[in-house]
Amino acid sequence: MSPDKEMTPEEQLAALGMAQQGMQRAAGYGAKLLGTYCIILGVLMGGLAALLQLYRPDENFTGFIVIMVLFAIAVMAISLAYGKLYRSLPRGHSKMYLRGFTISMVLYAVAVALLGAGSMGWGVIALIWIIVAAPLSLTGIAMVRK
Repeated sequence: MSPDKEMTPEEQLAALGMAQQGMQRAAGYGAKLLGTYCIILGVLMGGLAALLQLYRPDENFTGFIVIMVLFAIAVMAISLAYGKLYRSLPRGHSKMYLRGFTISMVLYAVAVALLGAGSMGWGVIALIWIIVAAPLSLTGIAMVRK
């Protein structure tokens, strides 16, 4: 656009409308992308929490360390994704993500604390997976749907 040509009010409104449509499209894309990441991370965190019950540090220390490293990598990956996308999220999605992420992290910490309770059956291990995965996965599903 050249600086010497002035826009009429109608042209300014049309340009503003086009810019708003572009922002809404970007916000929707950002929410869907972060929602997909949340679903994947939620399932991964739940799986890792369940695997912790199988690879206990007193029985298989190497497996325990591998699981904890994978968990740290997953958390760093979702944190980097959030850092890239939080500016393009629709209003309220940031709080929704942080709430789901925090609840899943607390539940993961509870799963780690359960290591001291001794060996558990397959039903309890599956329940741990579901409980840890649920908050972040449900948050992701809500983000993808909106």
